[in-house]
Amino acid sequence: MIIINKLPAEAKRFRTYLPSLSDPLPPGAIGLEAEVDGLFAGTALVIAHPRSGTGSISVLHTQELFRHLGVGSHLLEEAERQILELGCRVSRITLTLRQGKPAPELDFLRKRGYESEQLLYRTYTLRSVSLREEAEKKRLSLPISAELRPLLDATEAERAELAAIAMNLPSDLNPLQEERLLHPEFSMLMKIDGRIAGWIGIQQLASNLLLLRTMYVRPEYRIHASGIALFLEIARRHRLFERFAYQMLSVSGDNPAMLRLADRKFAPHASSIKTNVRLEKRL
Repeated sequence: MIIINKLPAEAKRFRTYLPSLSDPLPPGAIGLEAEVDGLFAGTALVIAHPRSGTGSISVLHTQELFRHLGVGSHLLEEAERQILELGCRVSRITLTLRQGKPAPELDFLRKRGYESEQLLYRTYTLRSVSLREEAEKKRLSLPISAELRPLLDATEAERAELAAIAMNLPSDLNPLQEERLLHPEFSMLMKIDGRIAGWIGIQQLASNLLLLRTMYVRPEYRIHASGIALFLEIARRHRLFERFAYQMLSVSGDNPAMLRLADRKFAPHASSIKTNVRLEKRL
């Protein structure tokens, strides 16, 4: 027999399944736990947002021993009931899908009415050795007139110009968003003929891993330069492909142009590609 219990919605209970979970959890958070014959069988975390009329099922996990016994369905049904009781009419679930891997959780949710699939972002983990080989073949380079300077050293006037350019771009291209995370040496501002032509923002995540947080070249300069040429120039200057085994690139779903570029230029060098999607169901 499957029993669903409510439990204190404490972040530490759910960190195993969602390490990035904030603490404390918001007021509309509810924890659920499934038992089968007195044994822990699964858990769910519901976070209601009454103002927007939506509830997020942030965690929905069934222990491997109890899969295919209906535990997940019972947890989902109770989570949806809690969302309704809290005054929300829409349930949302975010999934991480791995390219080339089965996605049983996606099939599970679709069968239970979840649709309106929205791509949130896609993350490419790139092999440096493969990128280096490609760079040696392509020999892409920036024009002689390109001037590179540390992005974090931008003057007040340059910051104002950057903000004006970024205002009309997808959020993941904002060069100074969370600038405290940017590597001061690898993140660069590119100027051509005295005007800002583009930028690249890089964060070091681990001893062998870099994250390309933002990479952009203004359209009027793309005849002479490109974001990839800018990245390769930084890589050459700082020997990034020798110093770091992997480079990670995360692209927002509201940036289709960059997604197309990444799928065409970077996907062949990826050791893994993860896509985060959000599904919705009207209750």
